[in-house]
Amino acid sequence: MPALLLPLLILIALRFFFLDARPIHHDESVNGWFVDGIFQEGFYKYDPQNYHGPLYFYLLVLSEKIFGRSLTSLRIPPAILGSLLTLTPFLFRNLLGRTGAWIAAFLLAVSPAMVFYSRYSIHETGFALLCILFTHQWLRIRGSGFDLKRILLLGFILGALASMKETFVLFGAALLFAEAGASLLERQISLPLTRKFWTSVLASGVLSLVVVVVLYSGFFQHWSGVGDFFRAFFLWGETGSKGNGHQKPIYYWFQIMASLEWPALAGLLILPFFLTRAKSAWNFVSLLGLGLFALYSLVAYKTPWCILSFYLYPVFAFSWFSGKMLETRAKYWVLAAWIAILGYSAYRTYDVAYKNPDQDDHFYVYGQTYHDFLEPVNGILARVNQDPKLSQTLRIQVVSSFTWPLPYLLGEIKQVAYYSEESAPPTLDADILIIDDSILPKMESRIQGGYYRSLYRSRQWAGPVVFMVRGPAPKE
Repeated sequence: MPALLLPLLILIALRFFFLDARPIHHDESVNGWFVDGIFQEGFYKYDPQNYHGPLYFYLLVLSEKIFGRSLTSLRIPPAILGSLLTLTPFLFRNLLGRTGAWIAAFLLAVSPAMVFYSRYSIHETGFALLCILFTHQWLRIRGSGFDLKRILLLGFILGALASMKETFVLFGAALLFAEAGASLLERQISLPLTRKFWTSVLASGVLSLVVVVVLYSGFFQHWSGVGDFFRAFFLWGETGSKGNGHQKPIYYWFQIMASLEWPALAGLLILPFFLTRAKSAWNFVSLLGLGLFALYSLVAYKTPWCILSFYLYPVFAFSWFSGKMLETRAKYWVLAAWIAILGYSAYRTYDVAYKNPDQDDHFYVYGQTYHDFLEPVNGILARVNQDPKLSQTLRIQVVSSFTWPLPYLLGEIKQVAYYSEESAPPTLDADILIIDDSILPKMESRIQGGYYRSLYRSRQWAGPVVFMVRGPAPKE
């Protein structure tokens, strides 16, 4: 097994190569813009409309302090968190078995979901890591008894989960369902419900609340953020039930797994058979995985990255089963099938994470900015790099229904104004105009002077954009 460590580490290290291969996504640019705000304000000013906790933004701030302001800096934290997440099967060796843990680690190392979202600066990878760490500690308490340090560690992880993303309530609901269900199946309560235990639980809850208060209050500089933390659940509940443009059918996750994540699909089908047929811990893990899958299926609002919230549990089941099958006479067939699955996953990962990261027909490419759009933007930034004074003097006017990712990409240029079609000024005369092609005919009478015009694709769900630079067309 130690001989497998080097190829595993190489696969994990590939997450860090060409981190800027995929154009910046809408959500990444929003996160980057919030980071800019933290540098200006000194803290994260939580807004419940954003539906994301402060913790991840502070990780991004740390990365930008070390590596500078860039897309790569934004993607280094999820790459690190995703790498750690890939190694978590080894925490579950008692559950998975030694062989099963190695199988799970390799499957996670080449999984399209794991690699793609480890190179994507959003909250999901960190959220998934915290969930699986919480699960590990919970299993240790169930299996080996009460320990004050573990209870307090659970409190800290819970506070971090609540400070990462408000969907931690779904994880909490699934956890309680799994514990209650496992207790019924086993006809006993696995937790040590003593007075000392409940006292420690109370201390753990206080610790998690302290973490929430410190982070949501902006380190005691924005106290309204603590109240907004609770307000967000009402806003998120409405969004989750309606979908708000991201509603998907209940079978959406089956579609993704059937196309891209075969081990997770197989594991999901295996999980129900683990109930009462495997060791006690599997009762809990099976119910937790099935509960999370059910909750994320029932919620109307579905974005593909949410697959990470329940993904590891079925992969663990598939890995345990594969490890057991390798001990039978069919081991060579099982090994061949596992290698084939590994190869297929690696190919699909290479295709979406490195080769074609802005393809339109891929489940994980969702609201993505096109490479085409970056050509004129990079041209603007190159001009500013050559003449830093332009960051203060260059005037840009943007008239668009979809302005992101421009506010982050052009964030260091001081004179950039953003308008909708309705709010556009009577005169458009900046050095550079960026206008939706669909809006341009209505803006023509407002454009003052001559401009060289170029048409570019912008992003999924949005039409092309016209970049207009004052002056005649450049000579070829």
